[in-house]
Formats: sequence, C-alpha cells, structure tokens
Amino acid sequence: MMKAEDQAPADGDYRYGWYTAIVLMVAYTLSFLDRQILTLMVGPIKADLGITDTQFAMLTGGAFALFYTVMALPMGWAADRYPRKWVIASGIAVWTMATGACAFARTFPQLMATRIMVGVGEATLSPSAYSMLRDRFDDSRLPRAMSIYSLGIFIGAGLALIIGGMVVSALAVTPYVEVPLLGTFRSWHAVFLVVGPPGIVVALWVATLKEPVRKRPAEAEEKASFSLSAIARFFGEWPRMSLALFIGAGFLSILSYLDAWYPELFIRMYGWHPDEAGRVNGLASLTAGPAGMIFAGWYTSRLIKQGRADACLFLAMIGAIGLGVFGALMPIMPNATWMAVMVWPIKFLGGFNPVLIPAAIQMIAPHNLRAQLGAVFLLTTGILGTALGPIVPAFMSDYLIRDESQLNVSIAITALVVAPITAALIAYGRRQFRERVATMPR
Repeated sequence: MMKAEDQAPADGDYRYGWYTAIVLMVAYTLSFLDRQILTLMVGPIKADLGITDTQFAMLTGGAFALFYTVMALPMGWAADRYPRKWVIASGIAVWTMATGACAFARTFPQLMATRIMVGVGEATLSPSAYSMLRDRFDDSRLPRAMSIYSLGIFIGAGLALIIGGMVVSALAVTPYVEVPLLGTFRSWHAVFLVVGPPGIVVALWVATLKEPVRKRPAEAEEKASFSLSAIARFFGEWPRMSLALFIGAGFLSILSYLDAWYPELFIRMYGWHPDEAGRVNGLASLTAGPAGMIFAGWYTSRLIKQGRADACLFLAMIGAIGLGVFGALMPIMPNATWMAVMVWPIKFLGGFNPVLIPAAIQMIAPHNLRAQLGAVFLLTTGILGTALGPIVPAFMSDYLIRDESQLNVSIAITALVVAPITAALIAYGRRQFRERVATMPR
C-alpha cells in the first residue's frame, strides 16, 4: 500500500510548487549574473591587473569552481538536515557581499579571493533547490520544474553578457566613475556595486517560502547525515549509473562551458566591439538557452509519462553529440555571421544538462542523500566543467600552440575530443538507471 508521503501532492501544492520554482529561478538568475559578469570584461581586467588568459580563466573557472564545488558537499549535508530556505537565504547574503567586495579588489589575489567567496555562497543554492523541488513534484513533473529553475542559468548569463558589453563600451568614454561616499572606481569595478545589492532583496524573498515537507524514506533508511561512506556505498551499489550521472555530466558540462570564450572569439578574430559580442551571445543565452531547457523538461516529462524511465539520460546523450558537432564547427566558421548563427544551437543544447541530470539524480536518490548527491553533481560538473571548460582551451593556446590567436582551434579540438567520451559515458549507465528507478517507491 502506498504511504501518504509517497503520494503525489494535491493540485494546490503543485501550484505552490511552481511558485517555489520561480522564486528559486530568480535566485539562480542572480547567481549566474554575479558568476558570469566577468566574461565580457576580459580586456579591461587583464590590462588593469596584468594577467594572462589562463589567470583570467582561473577567476571565471578554477578559483571559483574549486570552492563552489568543494563547499557544495557540506552545504548539501546542511540542506538534508536543516530548513533549506534558510540555507539558501544565508548563501545569497554571502555571495552578494562578496560580489560587492569585487569592486574594491585592486590586485589579482584580491579579486581571486572575492570570487572564491562568491563560489562559497553560491554552493548553498542548487543542492537545496534540487531537494526542495523533489519534495514538491512527482517524477513526471520534476523535469519541468527543474527546467523552470534552471532558466536562471541562461537569463543570468545573458544579462551578464549584455551588461558587461555596456560596461566595456562605457570604459572608452568614462574610464572612471565617482561613487558618493565610496570614492572613484574604474568602470569595470563599479559594475559589481550595481549587480551585488539586489541579492539582499532576493535573500529576503527566499526566506518567505514555505519549507516543503520532506518525503520520508522506508523505516530501514538511515537518518540524514554527512557521510562520504554512505555516498560511496551508493556509488558502489550502482557503479555504471553513477558513472553516467556524475562523470558523464561533468564531461557534458565541459562542452557547455566552452562558451565562456565565445565573446572573446568575436573580438579577437573579427574585431567586434565588446558591446556587439555581448549582444549576440547575450541574446542567444536569453532565447535559445531557455528554449532548450523548456524543451528538455517538457519532452522528458512526456516520455516519462509514456513509461520511458531513462528519458533524461537518453536526451542528455543526444545533447552531447549535438554539442560536439556544433561546438567544433562554431570556432572555425569562415566568417562572424556563421559563427553567430552557430551560437544558437549550442546554447539550446547547453540547456539540457542543468535540467536532465539533476532531475535524474533526484529520481533515484535516497531521501537522506538527495541534496548531497546534488552536491556531488555540482562537484563533478564544477571540477570538470566550470574549471576545465574555460581553462583547457586557454592552456592549449597559451602553452601548447603558443599563440593566443589560435584560441578558436583549441576550442574546436576540445569539443571534438570531449563529445564522444561524454556520449559513451552516459550510454554506459542507462540500463542500470532504469533498474534503479524500478526499485524506487511509488
């Protein structure tokens, strides 16, 4: 007999669930705005701080990703144990203050330190959000809820590109900005004073959410606790599925995060103004990215209702193949127009991973490990994607090819190598994923 806690929520609960997903999406939008705001300010930041492409990639990937991913595990433990809305609200306050502190960084180590604190604060969000949405939705609705939450990635990244382009344009006219009570700032410094403070309002909004009742496990399941051994036992019991969900997702995120260099490609290869590069990439993020997420959520929900339990992994595998094709072609297109056209399918397919894999993980996660397994997803995608995605092509052009003008070739090579590995890893775990879903209580 089905337990009350295993039953689907009532319609009213679903309505509040959709509202919860929207609030969390706004928080995710803010996090990606704060995270990606550096992307279009490569030139001014490199010039002011005297750093290389690899050092800049450390600011956008390595330094941020290291602490974002490592801190996700204890934050996942906190989300499995304490009210998740308060975990998120506290994290928003931390990354908001850290973003504002970026305005006062005058050296590379100082800016790196502030970006690390942004990563620490943002580590609270997704593990908690994944767990909250799992307790609000059943399997057939969960991918759609994840797609709404994940819209924040492309909305935030798109706004960051557009705002960043405007700031770089303003630098040519007004390199310095006078801020009352705070003094004089470079224009790129001042942008952090604009994008940081709204986070306080969002933190207060998240704090008003109703904490969903946790769906309880069978009596035999252990209580929520932070235990690497419990996570390791789960991986050992389901090794092929775990490889697909966590390592496969990490490789898939490498393909997605190659786009961190796209604005700079237009600037270096075709002499575009940063404002133009920001508009093209930003509009693609604001349109094609969300379209890909909505499609992934809608289509997998439909397939799950039809009995296709591994729908999330199936579509993720297709996305990896598509990202490999378009990701290899985009940087070597013969002109800027064709490069710009290629950005749209890349952003569309890039919207699959943040929806499909977190939804799949929540479908098979034990109750006491939901947020922690969500944190492991962030760990692997952070280490492999957020960190290596921007760094690998930069390292290749800096130290192997030894020519910054060949960054496009490095990006194309990376996509060609990573895509087939990703598809194979995901395919490897599909059967075991179906077996695990079949064991879950309904």
